[in-house]
Amino acid sequence: MLSIFRKIYNSIALLPTGIALFFALMAIGQISFPFNDEYLPDFLDGIVILEKGDLQFIFAFIIGGIFTLTIFSYTMVMNVLNRSISNYSPRLIPLILSERHHQLILGFTSGTIIYSMIMSIAASGDNVQEFPPLGAFVGVMMSILCVFLFIYFIHSVSQSIHVNYILRKSYDRSLRNQRDLRDLEHLGYHKDTPQNLESWEGVKAKDCGYVQLPDIIDLADFAKDNQAHIYITRLPGTFIYDDEVLIRTSKAFEAKNHNFGRQVSVDSRVPLELNETEIKHLVEVAIKGSSPAINDPGTSLGAINYITQLLIKREQLQGYNCYSKDNEHFVYIPFLANEVLAAFCFEEMWNYMKHDPILVKSIKMAISTLNEAGVSIHHGILK
Repeated sequence: MLSIFRKIYNSIALLPTGIALFFALMAIGQISFPFNDEYLPDFLDGIVILEKGDLQFIFAFIIGGIFTLTIFSYTMVMNVLNRSISNYSPRLIPLILSERHHQLILGFTSGTIIYSMIMSIAASGDNVQEFPPLGAFVGVMMSILCVFLFIYFIHSVSQSIHVNYILRKSYDRSLRNQRDLRDLEHLGYHKDTPQNLESWEGVKAKDCGYVQLPDIIDLADFAKDNQAHIYITRLPGTFIYDDEVLIRTSKAFEAKNHNFGRQVSVDSRVPLELNETEIKHLVEVAIKGSSPAINDPGTSLGAINYITQLLIKREQLQGYNCYSKDNEHFVYIPFLANEVLAAFCFEEMWNYMKHDPILVKSIKMAISTLNEAGVSIHHGILK
């Protein structure tokens, strides 16, 4: 259930759709339940507009103007995405699109257009005298606010193309994912793989894709309630093939009684909820920055520094491979050791950066810092 909620919450369309729907309901509510302008204070008489021609002109002007701003705004977003793909990594597209303030601006501008459309339909009717007296004024105020949001949007987009901003956002999200995993450590244990694992019941993946982050709490509750052990066969974030065993349980469960797909889902997207996902994205940015086509060693240096810091923070995790609510029935989930992840990151970067003396020095310093922090990386480049 948590995986479904997470997918909905992380959807780019959630916030804009909610805001636009609220504005539509606000317009419908004003039309359905109009109030007489006689109840308005005297100082508001100047903003009451009930003339049919004036109403149609105002709402047509608002719709045309906001449409123009919206098109121009998201032309800029497409340019930013194109620049990010060319200079950094296509993996960073979800990071840019998931910006909440971008979604807020899209929702507000879309909601203003929908509000004005509904109001213009009402103004086109024969009985204009029942039109909300402040309907046009509210539309004008919303359009003015859209202009200010557009100014902020230009500032935000111009900031989002800076590599330091992108690297920091990626670092912050990985750090937040580490904190979420640390909050579950009170349920964690270190246990060896069960010896009779092959005799357990297998649940196969119904589709190919990337294993998403399991709903650990829900799985632990299920194991406790049903007095069973659950074993996730694949590391979250890795690719699994169709009809491959994804889950093993110590007792059989009929598919009609329980669908493990709610707790351990397989999707086409790489799970951004994993802290190592953002670390791998930073590795891609560092490699691309060192390529002859981009030739931006400063970007690579910044990415190496953030990767080093994230690996030091990740070393503080206990690295539990199973979780339980009752200390008797366990949910086994593979955990990628920090030393393995660090070796993967720096070996891959070394292959692309070993001819750049500045980046070689930075990599060696980063590995030395990691070794001092307890992250052991045995690599020939230190010799």
